[in-house]
Amino acid sequence: MNFDPEDVEPFLKHLSSTVLDSGFSQDEINSITSETDTMKHNEVKEIGTFDVIYKGKETKIRIEAEVHIEDVDKEVVLYMFSIQELVDIIDEEMLKTEDEVE
Repeated sequence: MNFDPEDVEPFLKHLSSTVLDSGFSQDEINSITSETDTMKHNEVKEIGTFDVIYKGKETKIRIEAEVHIEDVDKEVVLYMFSIQELVDIIDEEMLKTEDEVE
């Protein structure tokens, strides 16, 4: 999903508070947004792998980001990799967020 840069942090906080038992720390969120803020047009970058707890089990979420800049508008595309069940739920949450933004 494409995010405006200022929407990345709220989405990660949303996942941490609604989907995950223990999600991204504020430091991790700051690190992710800091990385995406400094990326250039069409740059793809692996941001990192993060330890989370989902349904009482430790798991990992690997995040890659891609940045697109059209005119002056910057978009951040987040790719999240994890166990299939969690990826499916993250996809659903992204679609809900997209519907709310539009």
